[in-house]
Amino acid sequence: MEVQSCSASQSMTAKGRGGKRSLAAALAVTAALALSGCAGLGNSFGQSARNIDTPFGNYLAGRYAGAERDLDAASGFLGKAMEQDPGNSVLIERAFIVAISAGDMDEAAALAEKSLETGGEERLARLVLALSALKSGDYEEADRHIREATPGPFTALIGTLTRAWAAAGEGDGDAANAILDTFKGRPAFELFRSYHAALIAEYLGNKDDAEAAYGEAMSASAGASLRVVEAYGRFLERTGRADQAASLYRDYEALSPDHPLMKANLARIASGKKPEPLVTRPAEGAAEALYGLGSALAQESGLDLSIVYLQLGLYLRPDFDVARILLGDIYERAQDWDTAIATYEGVDKSSPLRPNADIQIAINYDRLEQTDEAEERLRDLQERMPGSIDPVVALGDIFRAQERYAEAAKEYTKAIDILGEVGPENWSVLYARGVCYERLKRWPESEKDLKRALVLSDEHPLVLNYLGYSWVDQKLNLDTAMEMIRKAVDQRPQDGFIVDSLGWAHYRLGHYEEAVKHLERAVVLQPDDPVINDHLGDALWKVGRKIEARFQWRHALEMKPEEDLVPQIEAKIEYGLEAAGARQRGEADLPEPANGTEDKGA
Repeated sequence: MEVQSCSASQSMTAKGRGGKRSLAAALAVTAALALSGCAGLGNSFGQSARNIDTPFGNYLAGRYAGAERDLDAASGFLGKAMEQDPGNSVLIERAFIVAISAGDMDEAAALAEKSLETGGEERLARLVLALSALKSGDYEEADRHIREATPGPFTALIGTLTRAWAAAGEGDGDAANAILDTFKGRPAFELFRSYHAALIAEYLGNKDDAEAAYGEAMSASAGASLRVVEAYGRFLERTGRADQAASLYRDYEALSPDHPLMKANLARIASGKKPEPLVTRPAEGAAEALYGLGSALAQESGLDLSIVYLQLGLYLRPDFDVARILLGDIYERAQDWDTAIATYEGVDKSSPLRPNADIQIAINYDRLEQTDEAEERLRDLQERMPGSIDPVVALGDIFRAQERYAEAAKEYTKAIDILGEVGPENWSVLYARGVCYERLKRWPESEKDLKRALVLSDEHPLVLNYLGYSWVDQKLNLDTAMEMIRKAVDQRPQDGFIVDSLGWAHYRLGHYEEAVKHLERAVVLQPDDPVINDHLGDALWKVGRKIEARFQWRHALEMKPEEDLVPQIEAKIEYGLEAAGARQRGEADLPEPANGTEDKGA
């Protein structure tokens, strides 16, 4: 969807933990970009942006704000640029994309019309106009826009499905099926074809055709598609086969334990209520298509396009909470915590997905260093859902990340008490508490939790590594620990922390050359971890590479290690490994290091 191709070196997407860059920074980058020149903007942009109040300056500021996902600011800058240069197709195109990404569909529709008038990229513009017509019930107009659009890889898929739903809106099932049949022989589109054939048949009251198409969709998805299971299950419930529906929901739960929608479905069956169809009008059917494509793109890292299609889906169906949850997740991946929070807040209070949204809101508050707000949100959720461990574990995870291990352990214990008996699906709670106990130097309790987690998790690499590393660090069960860590490395060979554990185990066993080999690889995989760099320094010292060892120790200090490690590393830099160890054990009376970062020889 890019309408301009600035170089990668001009990309402006960096974010800090606390949020977006300042406007002053934006303007500074804007000026830099103006001087570097971004080609292809048209003659009206052939001017300096030393003054921000120019079409070029406002355009660049708008692009910067868009890259930072500050969509309100982006819209403002681009709107001003269009006032200054109203016929510029590049400006219209950029403002159009920003409007969709912001969920401002009235503005997007108006800009889509302008884009067509100015000869801009018209595929997405026609799609927006088609969806707008579909939502208002003008099915003929929706079909026209899609037929007149230039074919493209994504708009072809969505356009075809939109046309099928427009035909369904006019009551023409044969035409809808004929449109969908153009997907036959294209395996990548088979799930879309069969799923929408089922939805359309059900919408038009053709139960037999719906049944057959749902069967094809279940086969095409191997029963792993949430939306297919949701739609087919509801169909079974309404046609008097609640037992089959319940079995379908339980099968999905085996793939995704404790899924809130499946739990809600099973609760509805128990109550004797019958649900509405998943899709009750053509606009909702098109929303399903947009969600399907948005979900696929999100899995393939096409985040910007995914946002566009999900926002279009929410325009057609504002109560589409599954799409809203996915959109919030995408903003999280982009580290746009504020927008993620705002997106999750849009999930309906009565939705089965609302607790999940509240948990993610709390997590994002913590990422914004608003921990009080995070804790308040999770405490409230705990009160509303006393039988759920999810908000309890989430709060424990926040405390653990902040190294508030005693508080974290308390939350994990509360979760374990709620469970009564910890099963394989909840091994991570025991693992997390075991980590906290180890950090609190409560090793017997830690070891007990980690051993139980190891069994319940079927020897998960995280548990293998943590328990093995802990044994090695305490010089306990070294042979067993070594074997456990090797298993963890075999499962996750690209995990620097686990590779570090293997190297450190070799170090503890006196295999220093082997330790260096693994620790050097660990540093490559995880270069910014102070502990791994410290470990490599120790191993390098043992093999006689003392200058390199001091370099690694200095490097470790630069990474701000935990406070208790700092004096140890400084002493090693000052006195060497053995003397520093003797000093730490009280066997050598050496003064405090003068400066741990001073250059030292061997």
